[in-house]
Amino acid sequence: MTESALKNPANHPGLAKAAGIAGLLVPITWATLVAVELAHANIGHSLISRPERFFSDSAWHWPLVLIVAAMVAAQLTTGLALVRKAGAPRRVAGGFGLLLGLAATARLVMALLLPSDPHGYTVSAQAAFAANIVLVGLPVGLLFAAVLVRRRSAGLAWLSAGMAIAMVSIALWAMAWATHSGASQPQLLAVEPVEGLAALWSLAVGAWLLGWPASLVSGLSSSAIPSPGRKSAVALALLLAVDVIGASSSFVHSFGPTIAAQLTGQTRVETIRADTVDRTYRVHRAATLADRPGLVIVLHGSFGGAFQAETTTGFDLEADRLGWIVAYPDGVADGWDAFGSGPTWGSHPGADDVAFMRGLIDRFKSAENVDPDRVYITGHSRGGMMTYRLGCELSDVVAAIAPVSGNMATASGSADVPCAPTNPVSVLAIHGTADGIVPMAGGMVDIVFSPMADVIARWRWIGRCADKSTVVVDGVNTTTTWACAGGSTVSTRIVAGGCHCWPGDASREIADFFVAHPRVRGG
Repeated sequence: MTESALKNPANHPGLAKAAGIAGLLVPITWATLVAVELAHANIGHSLISRPERFFSDSAWHWPLVLIVAAMVAAQLTTGLALVRKAGAPRRVAGGFGLLLGLAATARLVMALLLPSDPHGYTVSAQAAFAANIVLVGLPVGLLFAAVLVRRRSAGLAWLSAGMAIAMVSIALWAMAWATHSGASQPQLLAVEPVEGLAALWSLAVGAWLLGWPASLVSGLSSSAIPSPGRKSAVALALLLAVDVIGASSSFVHSFGPTIAAQLTGQTRVETIRADTVDRTYRVHRAATLADRPGLVIVLHGSFGGAFQAETTTGFDLEADRLGWIVAYPDGVADGWDAFGSGPTWGSHPGADDVAFMRGLIDRFKSAENVDPDRVYITGHSRGGMMTYRLGCELSDVVAAIAPVSGNMATASGSADVPCAPTNPVSVLAIHGTADGIVPMAGGMVDIVFSPMADVIARWRWIGRCADKSTVVVDGVNTTTTWACAGGSTVSTRIVAGGCHCWPGDASREIADFFVAHPRVRGG
């Protein structure tokens, strides 16, 4: 093949046409992939916070990802190599494509041969590895393409470099957001937008290789566009550095204390077997533990995670203040198996959440000398709903509960759930009047909720509480307390205008409530 033939894809139509067609198929394949995913996803939750719950073990997802990556690699090793003379650049292009292809093939073999969780309750390490290949391979490939074609097509070089920078930027911010939302494999959230940018780039390159439409080809090939030079490379590098620093500083600002606690060993990630599943939890121990420390278990919301609960609630500070231990368990799939759960929401065969909590409490009592009269549970949203259930079913070991933005109802929305504690359990329920996710008035949202008044009336009846109450108003907070049998209490803290969120001072108030309410025996 002559050098003149290699300067223009049109001079070698066979390879150029094949690579061009492959390029046009990439966005079609990607769009089909995304459509299938979204059709099976709870977009309001899992797509944002727990992407691994439907990416990890999908038999169809990662093979299609590999198809996209393989098509892009085909363009790098065939069509794009045509615009350079034979020699080192072409060999490098071929070597890069070969490495990407081998990595993709290794991932596919791993997916087919290595065992995975059939329920998708745990995150697949193979899926995380595949995501890393995509997130590193695609922008590196586009940067190499920019260098490869800079002298023959300045427009295409700028497009490739710009897309690569955009991929890195969006991946960083997506991973920061996913981490904040509780994803244990946050890179999985970045796969889709990075693939989308690769699909757009592939569409443009495919059209360019096929010579259609003329306006695009002339735009990408126009000699009026300056070829990226040293200054341009420095500018792009600075842009990338700003993105990296911006995402990193945002991450450190939000999660710095939690990360520091883990690096120093105050917070650890541990595992316990419950039912048929290995369950994970984060545990933070005060630097100076009490002789018989109290234990607080904090439950995250739907599709959340232990890291999210730790950073959002800031309960580590309360544990440090009191010399206690605080544990943040990880739920499975969509979240906890609270009252009203069913086959499509919360019910998870083989993953018994109540057994998980009892095993966790037993472990801390036996191994860490936890005070058996000071075991407490709190949680937000779905975690708050599970908190109510645990108060009912673990009253022999739990002294008090503090659900935040939670609810207690059957599948039909009734607060008349099966709840017969063997010991009195004190309750502090915190809720915002403007909560639109779990409305105080109850009603149908994604599931049916009971009015909060009915939930509290149920607990007052269970605890044999007095009719008379005390009311304290502090700014936007109104706290109402009823005295109940055996010295236990039922309290509500209503936040005027409060949203479906963890109030900033909730952890301190909950911790003080727990301190004032040790376990009541009998009653």
